[in-house]
Amino acid sequence: MITKFFDIILGANRASKIGILGKVKGWYAAIEAQIRGSLHGHMLIWIEDAPASPLDMKERMNADSEFKQKLIAWYDDIICQSFPKNTVPYVATEGNPKQLPVLSRPLDPDSPQYEQNRDQHHRDLCENTGLVHAHNATCFKHIPRRIHSLIDPDSDCRFELPRPLVAETHFDDDDDLVIRCENGNLNGHNPTATLCLGCNTDLKQTASGSVAMAMVEYMGNYTIKLQLDTAIVFSALCASIKALQNKPPQDVDGQIDKSEMTRLMMVKTTNTLVGKRELTG
Repeated sequence: MITKFFDIILGANRASKIGILGKVKGWYAAIEAQIRGSLHGHMLIWIEDAPASPLDMKERMNADSEFKQKLIAWYDDIICQSFPKNTVPYVATEGNPKQLPVLSRPLDPDSPQYEQNRDQHHRDLCENTGLVHAHNATCFKHIPRRIHSLIDPDSDCRFELPRPLVAETHFDDDDDLVIRCENGNLNGHNPTATLCLGCNTDLKQTASGSVAMAMVEYMGNYTIKLQLDTAIVFSALCASIKALQNKPPQDVDGQIDKSEMTRLMMVKTTNTLVGKRELTG
């Protein structure tokens, strides 16, 4: 699937070499297997004729207003943070709750109803592939439990979601790119990729130096997280002990269940260690 994505959707194997993002100059990918066995990839993609650096891009924009407008139009074309117009929230089919859009074949582009159904299918996929954020305990796991009652979900989410709404794509006073956003909980994605693949397809630009550096560091961490030294093992064990001390398992009589506590300690420690070695290729 990854090969087809690069060959067809990104255009790497086409005669023109042009895909949904333009002409791809190069790419780097790290494919990760999560604990539950699902695969996903983290990719850096370089585009032909793109500015060499964020600084170079800013200099070109300041010198050429037409280039700046074309750049904004290009970002608007490839990154979407809004639901299509005239669509409604997904509703599971009555009597067939397992028939999710992600389990269905892509729409047939030759069908007379394709244009009519495409936008709603796009929204249905977004709502069933994890592209729409919903707050859960993971959002606030770094906040001490004793003050959880004071949490403001939209302000304290560690993923900084929802994002502020933005009427149109523009460059701010610092020449940093701000993508149009009509739904603060919808992750940036490419509609064509989402419609073709039917899975979570986050897409993020690196038009500022800080974002580019963060992406490189993020990818680097995935590539090198293969070795587990003694410090990491003991750190995982200590974290498990602390978690169980704060909230020990109890039996039906309210007594600490030592057998279950031992089992949970092994499970928590193992999950932590495996989580640091999820990279597979």
